[in-house]
Order: sequence, then C-alpha cells, then structure tokens
Amino acid sequence: MEKIHLNMTSKSLSEKIHNLEAKVCVIGLGQVGLPTALTFCKAGFDIIGHDINKNLLEALASGKAPFEEPGLQLLLDSCIQKGRFHTTHDLIKAVETSDIIIVCVGTPLKEKIIPDLSVLEKICYSLSELSLNEKLVIIESSIPPGTFEGSVLPALRKKNDVGINCWASFVPERLAPGQAFLEIRSTPRVIGCVDNESGVVAKHLYEKIVDSEIFVTQARVAEISKLVENTFRDVNVAFANEIGLICEGYGIDVNELLKICNSHPRVNLHQPGTGVGGPCLPKDPYLLLTAKDLEQFEYNIILQARKINDNMPFHVVKIVKNALEELNKSIKDSTVSILGVAYKANVSDTRFSPAENIISELIKSGSEVLVFDPMTKENFGGKSVLDSWSAISNSDVLVVVTDHDEFKTLDLEKIKNTMKTPIIVDCRRIFDRKKAESLGIHYLAVGYTKKLKH
Repeated sequence: MEKIHLNMTSKSLSEKIHNLEAKVCVIGLGQVGLPTALTFCKAGFDIIGHDINKNLLEALASGKAPFEEPGLQLLLDSCIQKGRFHTTHDLIKAVETSDIIIVCVGTPLKEKIIPDLSVLEKICYSLSELSLNEKLVIIESSIPPGTFEGSVLPALRKKNDVGINCWASFVPERLAPGQAFLEIRSTPRVIGCVDNESGVVAKHLYEKIVDSEIFVTQARVAEISKLVENTFRDVNVAFANEIGLICEGYGIDVNELLKICNSHPRVNLHQPGTGVGGPCLPKDPYLLLTAKDLEQFEYNIILQARKINDNMPFHVVKIVKNALEELNKSIKDSTVSILGVAYKANVSDTRFSPAENIISELIKSGSEVLVFDPMTKENFGGKSVLDSWSAISNSDVLVVVTDHDEFKTLDLEKIKNTMKTPIIVDCRRIFDRKKAESLGIHYLAVGYTKKLKH
C-alpha cells in the first residue's frame, strides 16, 4: 500500500499507539482473544477484556488461566500485578473507555455446514449504536469472504464515518493453540482494509507486538488468505490420509513410503492419521466456499478433502474391529483404551477432535471405552481413568489418538505384559513398529494394517 499522510484525527491515535497511551479493548477472551490481550498488555498497553462467559470472567478475576497454554498463567499473573489487565461483562463500558476495539469472537459451523456469525453480528450491532469517534475497530474472527465489507462496515458506518473519524480493519489471527504467544510475535500478519488510513493505523498497532513482516492489503484478500491457508493444510492432510489408505490396500507401511518420497527435494508428504481437528481446519474450507456467488461452481478437491478427513475416525474404528476379528475377538466384548482426546499434541483444546467420533462409534459397537488425556477431563462419553496405565491395564486394544509427549515415554514391553490382548492402533506413530512386533504386539496404524507374521 502506498505511503500516505494521515489526517489529524488518525495521526492523534497513531501517536497514542506509539506512546503506549492507547487503551485496548479485546472482545472475546478465548484461545485467541486472551493471548492477544495479554500480548498487547505485555507490550505496555492497558487492556480491558470483555466476554459473555461468566465462568471465564470469574476465573480471570481470581487470577486463574481458564485454559492450558504455555506461558499463559505467568503472563496473566504479570499483567494483573502491573494493574494493566482488567475484565468486564459490560460491553458498552469496555468500548466507550477504549481507543482500540479488537473482536476475537468465535464463528463456529452450524447446521448445513454454514458459519454461525450470530455473536459477531451482535457485537457489530452493539458497536453500530455507539460513537466510535477516534477509535480503531479490528476484527480478528475468521469470516467468510465479503463479510467485512458486506456486514461489518455497514454496521460501523451507521453512526460513524469509517476512514475519516474512526477506522476499521480485518486482521485474521494466525496462531495455533500450544504456541500462541510465539506465533503472535513471530508470524507475519495481514491487515485487510477498505481505506488506506485504517490500514496504516492498524499497522502501527500491530508493529508493537509483531516482530515479523506486516502486509496491508484489500479486505477481501485478507479474508480469503486466512481461509486458503487452512484449506491448503486440510487438503494436504487429506492427501496423506488417502495415501495411507492406498498403502493399507497394498500391504505396505506408509512410513517406509514417506521416508523414500520425502527424500525428494520437492516432496513433503504428511503423516496420515485420524483426520483433522481444532477450531480452524475443519471449518475454514467451508467458510471459503460460503459466498453466494460461488454456488455456480463445483469445488471438488476442497470438498472431497473434507470428506476424506471427516471419515478417518470411522476408518480407525474399522481398523480396531478388523484387528480384533483377526484374533477371533468381538468388539462387543472388548475393552478399548483411548490415549488422548485433544485435537493435537500438548494442548487441552478438544474442538472438532477426531477422538469424539472414534469414541462414539466404539461405544455404539458395544465396546467398553476407557479414556485418558493428561491435558483435559473431556471423555466424549467414554469412562475417564486417572492415568495411562489405568487405561492400558487389562484392555484389548490401545488406540493412540493424540501424541502428547507423556505418551511417547510409555514402555512397550510393559504395555505388552499389561494388556489383556496386546493390540496397538498407533494413529500418531509414537511407537517403534518393529520393536512392538518383535515383542509380539499386534501393531497397526493408519497406513499400516499388515497382519503380524508369526
């Protein structure tokens, strides 16, 4: 974006940002909003956070981090001690006493796989009723293309001249749970806007917390960029999963194939597994295709990738059933142990976790399902146990769904001697296959279902 001269109003806000005098309101204190708020607080800004979740606000008021995230509790303690971080249930008060409003509310999928923008719409309606004079509004929530110009800006313009006496930009979050604070600072950021001054003021703000490059572009480009990034990852995971299924058909170990293929300098195949989970990958491809003017086209690759990844938990259950049948056992009379329900390693987030469908299908099949995850108490209807060995002991099948570091140190020989029927379905390949098989363990994985040779 070309260099421009700011008007006196926007220049005043930029100077406030430069001098760390601007007060920042963060709306939505979840796994994006809270790390974002605390990062700005650490940079020297006074923060007021708003959320409709009373339990979350109570936890923060007592100084307790409401979810697991490396560094979260320490930074929360520091910001509270310095008197720079406050919370409120009063949205109007939070906005009126702030210079910058950052919206980080969720946009989950609802029925018919369309995004639920109701919370964002309520926030925009509330903002539309207020004077935003000399304020900057940032939307970090993931949104379908066209939402910023089609819904957000019209609401903000109801009583305000966006680009003249106030400013607004779309800045998609680019963090991953488990490494939120590192990625907020180190990942390049994208600022989407309709008017130049909004982009410049927003860039001045994010320069205070981002150590990497900051791109200023059209709002539509910024909206699509976030969704395409996650769709790219989803499609690549689906390709890896399909390759895993092909390897099962040919009776080879996909890991041996990956070792060969990834030796090529232009190939980087992923490890197949249970599909994808979390707040972004299962959702963003659908947000990308939500716009009405795209209905005339067919997007076969993206939608087929979604189907493949969504089907992987059911394929894992099929592997479990087949493994038991090979040993003349019925899944109805078997105990299946699940290690990990978080959607990825070393986080507590279970949103869209493949574990939910795996556990649900096993229970429907008549299995007793034991569940252990050191990061969360969620069990998706299974029976929670206190530790890994409580899950493994006397079970017929061990299914590794999440590759938490704690699970990687489990002793295979002890597993063999502890289980009633030593079957491991290692969806994350945390164990050495050859060692497992040498101990007499019936070892299987997505991409490896070859029968154990005696």
